[in-house]
Amino acid sequence: MNIGIVIICTNAYFVLGIRFVRRFMKFYKGSSNIQFYLFTDTDPAKYLPDLTNVSYKHTMHNSWLESTNSRYKDILTLQNKNIDYIYYFDADTNIYSNFTETWFLGDLVGGQHFGDATYMPKEGRPYDRNPLSSAYIPNDTSLPQMYYHGAFWGGKTQNIIQLCKTLYNNQLKNKEISHEPRWNDESYLNQYFHYNPPSFVVLATKFQFGVSDKGSIEETRDSKKNIEKLKTDILTRPTALFNIQNGKVVF
Repeated sequence: MNIGIVIICTNAYFVLGIRFVRRFMKFYKGSSNIQFYLFTDTDPAKYLPDLTNVSYKHTMHNSWLESTNSRYKDILTLQNKNIDYIYYFDADTNIYSNFTETWFLGDLVGGQHFGDATYMPKEGRPYDRNPLSSAYIPNDTSLPQMYYHGAFWGGKTQNIIQLCKTLYNNQLKNKEISHEPRWNDESYLNQYFHYNPPSFVVLATKFQFGVSDKGSIEETRDSKKNIEKLKTDILTRPTALFNIQNGKVVF
């Protein structure tokens, strides 16, 4: 079984993407063929010199918004690859313990946002409520409601390509009316899953990786942030497992 893992890690997110790949391969105990697709502005070869399962997709982003909104279009470039499943993970996802793919494998998979089981049922789920938007979900929807985080989703390749085609087209429609949903790509994903429910949902309590772990790197959304010291530190031991803590590389 061939599983493609997509990471978009331009600008300051590059070092977080390298951390994810190295820690994924350290802790992965499954039997599938894993292929990483890194959409990034820096060639990762010398940062992952012992790994041959990394494809570099040269990508430039001038802002965090441009980066987060690019994922559906970027993943469409993989539609002719020899992979059975495609999974997207945010670059600032972190891994601390052994795992296999069994906890996230499915035909169409979404991840429950932690707030969906805590504060959202009372405060309301933050769907895009603009009726002109292609990410719109009405307040009076009669369908079951769950809020999915945009940091993780995936499934069989044909299902993910269909999802990405639909959501990229929805993004283009909203550009025509100059509308940006409140939660960007996550708003589109929630609209899709609302009307096309995932066959498998990873509940927040069952999610085995850490979400939004930036290692205390400040202002990661700043496209001009200087991360050269972090990149240099990683290269001192380019095959070693590392983490980022208090904004510093720790082996």
